[in-house]
Amino acid sequence: MFSRTGSITLEEELSSLMSEARVLHSKETAATSLSLVSQFGEQLDRGLCSRTALLHDIAREWTDDDLLLYAKNHHLALEKEEEGDPVLLHAPVGSHLLMEKGYESSLCLAVRYHTLGSVHMGRLGLVLFIADYIEPGRKHLSDRIRKELRDLPSLEMICLEILRMQGLYLQSKGKETARCSEELKRYLLAGKIL
Repeated sequence: MFSRTGSITLEEELSSLMSEARVLHSKETAATSLSLVSQFGEQLDRGLCSRTALLHDIAREWTDDDLLLYAKNHHLALEKEEEGDPVLLHAPVGSHLLMEKGYESSLCLAVRYHTLGSVHMGRLGLVLFIADYIEPGRKHLSDRIRKELRDLPSLEMICLEILRMQGLYLQSKGKETARCSEELKRYLLAGKIL
């Protein structure tokens, strides 16, 4: 499927597994991750940040049925919201695939929680969660809002604002916020750091 190699080879391998648009999104997420690491002086390995972002959507283009079947066959622990919205399953499925391939546990945790967020995602996951949401190719944000998010004083503040925005979106659709997202919000509001 793919190997634990440098970013250039990894990008080539991803091109054979994902659509051109998904590869572009993954590259933009990697660039945004590295930019956030620099902006906030994070002590994270740049290569690991890049690999994590490049791999985060490895299962994103699977069908709902394939995601559900994989999750069931591998007895993946899922959030209620993931069970009810199969597209969200690409996070736990992708994480499991990467774990099976021997990728770093921090990378796998970051991928696992990049859609909903979690107190368990670590600093790497925090960077990925934010980068995936704000990368420049995403059309759900205006450039002004993207800049306002980037201008907040910490990764925790950016994450809290993203969680607020996601909550408003879900509310407008008549959906509930995931328990792990709410837990992350309370954790950060209490001044705790991932």
